[in-house]
Amino acid sequence: MIAVFRLFLLILIGPGVPHAAESLRFASMELESREVVIREFSPLLKWMEKGLGRPIHIAYHENYDDILDAFAKRQIDLAYLGPLPYVLLRDRYPAAEPMIRFNEADGGAGYRCVLAAFRGDAIRLAGLRNRTIGLTQPLSTCGPLSVDALLRKQAGFGLEQTRQRLLGNHQNVAQAIVGGEVAAGGLKESIAKKYAGLGLEVLASTASLPGFALIVNRATLNDAQVASLRRHLLAAPPSVYRLWGAPLRHGMQSAADADYDGVRALADKSRPVGAGSP
Repeated sequence: MIAVFRLFLLILIGPGVPHAAESLRFASMELESREVVIREFSPLLKWMEKGLGRPIHIAYHENYDDILDAFAKRQIDLAYLGPLPYVLLRDRYPAAEPMIRFNEADGGAGYRCVLAAFRGDAIRLAGLRNRTIGLTQPLSTCGPLSVDALLRKQAGFGLEQTRQRLLGNHQNVAQAIVGGEVAAGGLKESIAKKYAGLGLEVLASTASLPGFALIVNRATLNDAQVASLRRHLLAAPPSVYRLWGAPLRHGMQSAADADYDGVRALADKSRPVGAGSP
């Protein structure tokens, strides 16, 4: 009778329900604020839940170091990361794998980091020596890595000859520039454009870098789950993904680790990021 009862329960519950109830953990660096993360990523996560048949919740972390640590400890299953954080994560944790890259607003697969100032201050790159530079975080691609490279290439000196102020996210950097708190700052080009009407002026920009990507943890998701999720994401029609958040609504493409070789080369040439932590 006990065996029959157990068999009845298995039939009643079904083999997929307990598995489906296990929640996956998603993390993203806050480009602007926690509220923006919720608003912009919730539609994407709902679509992913539909493809996987499992709920996904957002795991909040204050900086990239915390995200990378949690990912390596298998406390994060999926993460939305920029190029440099992914490269650093992959170096220490080979189970991290880029699955999908999100296109930019112009439809391209890459984005640029910029060094910007307030137009009314008439600042030029050569005049930034010993001035205060606003930065997002040490592990942000548009942070010390890009700013140092732009200064060395176009001003003839590095970030170490400036004063740096860590401000947390791209929006904070833009606001600090406009508010006169810093002489200039490094941030994502798309965020800088939002503040152009308030006087933000781009002084220099990097070459195109591989766009932000959805990184999967191969230690917590198996081959079948990853393949299923990739197919489901790439099958999303424009009528679906155009309702996602601003950084996500311009289409997608498959991603591979080799896409980030250019970022690795840039990091090898300029290493101010390795000296600090957020």
